[in-house]
Amino acid sequence: MTPDNAEPHDRQDGAFAYRAFISYSHRDKDIAQRLHRDVESYRIPSKLVGRVTGVGKVPRRLRPIFRDREELPASGDLTAELSAALRQSQFLVVICSPAAARSRWVNEEILQFKRVHGDSRVLALVADGEPHASDIPGMDHRECFPVALRFRIGADGQLSDVPAEPIAADVRREADGPRLATQKLIAGLTGLKLDELVQRETQRRIAQMTAIATGAMVGMVVTGGLAFYANSLRIEANKQRTIAQHEAAAARAASDYLVGTFELSNPATENPRTITALTILGRSADRARRELADQPAIQARLLATLGRAYNNLGLLGEAQSAFESAMPDINKAGPDGAEAMLVLATTYANQGSLEKGLGAVRHAESLLGTNPRANASLRAKVALTEGRILTSASKVKEGVSAFDRALAYYRAADDAPEGALATVLNNRGLLLSDDGQYAAAEASLSEALALCQKELGPSHLSTGKAWFALAQNSFNAGDLPKARARIANALRIERAVLDADNPILGDTLSMQGQIQQGLGQYAEAERSLREAVAIYRNAFDGPHYLIGIAEVYLGLIESQRGATSAALATLDDAKRNYDASYGKVHPNHGDLLVNRAKVLAKAGRMAEARSDCAAGMTILVDTLGPDASFTRQMAAECRAIAPARPTRVAAGR
Repeated sequence: MTPDNAEPHDRQDGAFAYRAFISYSHRDKDIAQRLHRDVESYRIPSKLVGRVTGVGKVPRRLRPIFRDREELPASGDLTAELSAALRQSQFLVVICSPAAARSRWVNEEILQFKRVHGDSRVLALVADGEPHASDIPGMDHRECFPVALRFRIGADGQLSDVPAEPIAADVRREADGPRLATQKLIAGLTGLKLDELVQRETQRRIAQMTAIATGAMVGMVVTGGLAFYANSLRIEANKQRTIAQHEAAAARAASDYLVGTFELSNPATENPRTITALTILGRSADRARRELADQPAIQARLLATLGRAYNNLGLLGEAQSAFESAMPDINKAGPDGAEAMLVLATTYANQGSLEKGLGAVRHAESLLGTNPRANASLRAKVALTEGRILTSASKVKEGVSAFDRALAYYRAADDAPEGALATVLNNRGLLLSDDGQYAAAEASLSEALALCQKELGPSHLSTGKAWFALAQNSFNAGDLPKARARIANALRIERAVLDADNPILGDTLSMQGQIQQGLGQYAEAERSLREAVAIYRNAFDGPHYLIGIAEVYLGLIESQRGATSAALATLDDAKRNYDASYGKVHPNHGDLLVNRAKVLAKAGRMAEARSDCAAGMTILVDTLGPDASFTRQMAAECRAIAPARPTRVAAGR
């Protein structure tokens, strides 16, 4: 076999013919080809070339890299050429995936390399699956590390039982992504520190961006000048000059802001390792208020982006503070400030302040003006955000109406973003499901899933949310086995994409716990629910209705174990979370009382149970109405006072 673009020659640093040998399953051939190209074409920053590290002098290029391009033989041994290439390679790079973990040849290449060079020069690149998944019962199929990678080689040339800790990068976009993963491997192949490479690369990109921005502005000035000349007979010269100056200033402000965001305040006194995402976000918000005060439209757009970043990180207080302090400038931005207000509305809703969220939606709508045909995509976002908040408030009719408006606006818009229709259909289906319209919900949610899979891919976060919504509809309809399978799909995607403390993951774990509780899998349900509560408490830093929802089911599990006092205490805490979030009587208060009646009935306290059922039904009738599907369902459970499957008014996604 011969490697692509690599012929053996004099050994680097007097010892090796190849900088690295890439080991991979041929199912990962495309990734191997990309990695081979990216590593060999990577240009080491000039200031780092020639430095002596623990693995030798840093070269300008990392060439050659050995990668076989043919299938391995059917015999039980590696070819002589492969064995020689392994001996002559300074490093081994293993592309890790479930296919690689099952490949006898990848495992054999790792063993042969380790027997010659030891463990320290084996690098891993995760392409699919999960490292050490085989340590988790039932997850063997997701293991991406071959056995020879997971354990150290012994003095006798055999694998020991001592775990290895290979340097690993993750090429997937939801993890390191291609650029950072390549930089991690370059750091391992050169002995350089990753932050040195990242900092030098950032400086190089800033210089490139500055040059591009300067060129763009020069081009804009030239183009603007030509346009001004061509239109001078028709348009007043002073007006054109003012517009050109305004646009040039806006472009310059955005360019300066973008470049400045990535600059360290003082590299001589500030350790780059201490600069976190939170640090950068905080500085960005401060700079936007300070330096873009005369550019409210640009400031509003940047604040919307920063606010989404804060929300995605669960930093809701920081998001609220950034927006509220910039409110005068958001108002000055007019329609450009609407998106910032929608992000603030989402922040309020995530904090459980639903009325404030709806107020922010109304504010965003007012900034868009009265022409219903202008800004169609933004108006769709307004309607979508309104529908989500109304879902959390259990206002079914108004929420469905808002989602239908969002669908109409997106279908009329020329610039609707990818996945926008799927998002609206998903939220609409959840609300229909909560109203007991399961068939209509299934149709809406299935269409959303199909769109997500087609437009965004099977492993996208939005696809995971679509699986969650379908699981919730199956749960509400009483089809628990189907709900369990669907929530497992959602959780698989979200665990791969999200941090372990993300509230979205908490939602999925809470739903999984509810499904498991309904199936009688109490130990599994309790684990899922407690993990969800822990995520929520960390994210919200105070009471929240989502904590209350999970606690209702924890209370039912405690009751099932006979721990009545503990169950009632848990339900009391759920009520405190509801009270703080809703600020007034909510359907979930009625649901809680009916479930509290179940706990009391199981303990034989029937008079109290009937009293709680009556109080709960009063709330449900007053808030949802006597004919609502959920009201009728709870009435049936009160009549039975039996441990039937618990239900709830879902918060939506």
